[in-house]
Amino acid sequence: MKIRTLIASTALGFAVFALPAQAQHTGHDMPATAAVSTELSSGEVRAIDLKTRKITLKHGELKNLGMSPMTMVFAIKAGIELPKNLKAGDPVRFRAEEPGGVLTVTLIQR
Repeated sequence: MKIRTLIASTALGFAVFALPAQAQHTGHDMPATAAVSTELSSGEVRAIDLKTRKITLKHGELKNLGMSPMTMVFAIKAGIELPKNLKAGDPVRFRAEEPGGVLTVTLIQR
């Protein structure tokens, strides 16, 4: 009897590991891979270079990227417009992502 219980337990354990990550999480209405993709971070503009489409931001925590507060340079995603008359010292709310390994501002607003 103990051998059957051991075999059944082992089989069940392998079955749980074989499930996709989304199916293993319980107690949530969202799958484990769903992230809050619309959350904005706070920052302050330190510099803007429109020729190279780069912006330097002193920012708070970037939860979606797992980054602590710091000052860093980001690429500005092609096609997005910066708020009118944005300049160093202005507070902003923004979204940063890392497509292709390049830290990029994909949304920015005052």
